[in-house]
Amino acid sequence: MDAQTKLSKVKAWTILLSTFVFLWIFATVIGPWGERHIPTFDAIVETIEARDIDSGAYFYTEIDAGFDGPRELVGDIKLMAPERYGFTLPFISGMTLCFIILAIGFKTMPME
Repeated sequence: MDAQTKLSKVKAWTILLSTFVFLWIFATVIGPWGERHIPTFDAIVETIEARDIDSGAYFYTEIDAGFDGPRELVGDIKLMAPERYGFTLPFISGMTLCFIILAIGFKTMPME
């Protein structure tokens, strides 16, 4: 392993680890600071706490659309074109094409 490759790996690991450190700092220091010092953010947090809202799951599971949307979409597809639903030739072709594009991208990606 030459010095250039070693330096490149050290740089990659440094970037990865520093990203995790910055995310941790944001979640544990900057976020709570913003909760206390930004008036709009403080009002949102107070409302969430007062109404006992699970803010982490609110947009995905706690609303009716989270339950009804996928079921309605699948039902509509089955009703409108049942022969085009499931593992059809266009679906399998599309998935194969996606994997081929990913493989080409991975093979042609510059390796330093």
